[in-house]
Amino acid sequence: MISRDSLTRVFERMSPESQEAAKAAAQARRISVEDVVLEACLNDVQGQLYALRRRVPALRVVEGGRA
Repeated sequence: MISRDSLTRVFERMSPESQEAAKAAAQARRISVEDVVLEACLNDVQGQLYALRRRVPALRVVEGGRA
Protein backbone atom coordinates (compact mmCIF):
# COMPACT_ATOMS: atom_id res chain seq x y z
CA MET A 1 0.00 0.00 0.00
CA ILE A 2 1.22 3.47 -0.81
CA SER A 3 1.23 5.81 2.16
CA ARG A 4 2.21 9.43 2.69
CA ASP A 5 5.27 8.18 4.58
CA SER A 6 6.45 6.10 1.62
CA LEU A 7 5.90 9.04 -0.74
CA THR A 8 7.87 11.28 1.61
CA ARG A 9 10.75 8.77 1.57
CA VAL A 10 10.65 8.72 -2.25
CA PHE A 11 10.77 12.52 -2.27
CA GLU A 12 13.75 12.54 0.08
CA ARG A 13 15.64 10.20 -2.27
CA MET A 14 15.05 12.42 -5.30
CA SER A 15 17.79 14.69 -6.63
CA PRO A 16 17.78 18.28 -5.37
CA GLU A 17 16.70 19.48 -8.83
CA SER A 18 13.78 17.04 -8.90
CA GLN A 19 12.79 18.03 -5.38
CA GLU A 20 12.70 21.71 -6.37
CA ALA A 21 10.66 20.90 -9.49
CA ALA A 22 8.19 18.86 -7.41
CA LYS A 23 7.88 21.67 -4.86
CA ALA A 24 7.26 24.22 -7.60
CA ALA A 25 4.65 22.00 -9.27
CA ALA A 26 2.93 21.40 -5.94
CA GLN A 27 2.83 25.09 -5.14
CA ALA A 28 1.59 26.04 -8.61
CA ARG A 29 -1.19 23.44 -8.50
CA ARG A 30 -1.93 23.94 -4.78
CA ILE A 31 -1.48 20.28 -3.94
CA SER A 32 0.97 18.48 -1.67
CA VAL A 33 4.43 17.43 -2.79
CA GLU A 34 3.43 13.85 -2.00
CA ASP A 35 0.59 14.12 -4.51
CA VAL A 36 3.02 15.33 -7.18
CA VAL A 37 5.33 12.38 -6.45
CA LEU A 38 2.42 9.93 -6.50
CA GLU A 39 1.22 11.28 -9.83
CA ALA A 40 4.70 10.92 -11.34
CA CYS A 41 4.99 7.34 -10.08
CA LEU A 42 1.57 6.43 -11.45
CA ASN A 43 2.45 7.93 -14.83
CA ASP A 44 5.55 5.73 -14.95
CA VAL A 45 3.48 2.65 -14.13
CA GLN A 46 0.90 3.55 -16.76
CA GLY A 47 3.64 3.89 -19.35
CA GLN A 48 4.97 0.45 -18.45
CA LEU A 49 1.51 -1.10 -18.73
CA TYR A 50 0.94 0.39 -22.17
CA ALA A 51 4.40 -0.84 -23.25
CA LEU A 52 3.33 -4.39 -22.38
CA ARG A 53 0.30 -4.13 -24.68
CA ARG A 54 2.46 -3.76 -27.81
CA ARG A 55 2.89 -6.68 -30.16
CA VAL A 56 6.50 -6.93 -29.05
CA PRO A 57 6.37 -6.04 -25.34
CA ALA A 58 9.29 -4.04 -24.05
CA LEU A 59 9.98 -2.63 -20.62
CA ARG A 60 12.17 0.37 -20.06
CA VAL A 61 14.38 0.83 -17.03
CA VAL A 62 13.24 3.65 -14.80
CA GLU A 63 16.14 5.61 -13.34
CA GLY A 64 17.02 4.13 -9.97
CA GLY A 65 14.50 1.33 -10.37
CA ARG A 66 14.03 -2.02 -11.98
CA ALA A 67 12.23 -3.00 -15.13
